[in-house]
Amino acid sequence: MRPILLCVLSLPLLAHAEPGVAVAAPVAATTPALPLRARLDKETIRAAIAALPAERHPDPGRREAPALSATAHDAFARDFAAARLPDCLHAEGLRNQPTFFLGGVLALPFIAVAKLRGVCR
Repeated sequence: MRPILLCVLSLPLLAHAEPGVAVAAPVAATTPALPLRARLDKETIRAAIAALPAERHPDPGRREAPALSATAHDAFARDFAAARLPDCLHAEGLRNQPTFFLGGVLALPFIAVAKLRGVCR
């Protein structure tokens, strides 16, 4: 099992390994590799930027809202709605009272417990 796992994990290393000696050896030997700073000058950078396709947004006036954050108004409204005490006989009456695994008609005794505890009106 371990030799198979080792072989599978070494496949990406083999894919990125340098090819044999026969591939472009004379060209690499005759021209020394220049550092990146020497290969890039202003004209090369300008030519590369000019070759890029223009990026156009389909609707430039539309801005995407952050998906995970909310505005201060939304956060305040959510916190304010969660802070008020629900009515005991409505759907959210047992929001602050645990009913464990019981639900429906079996949760009726918990309405009285919630009223006595003061977690609903």
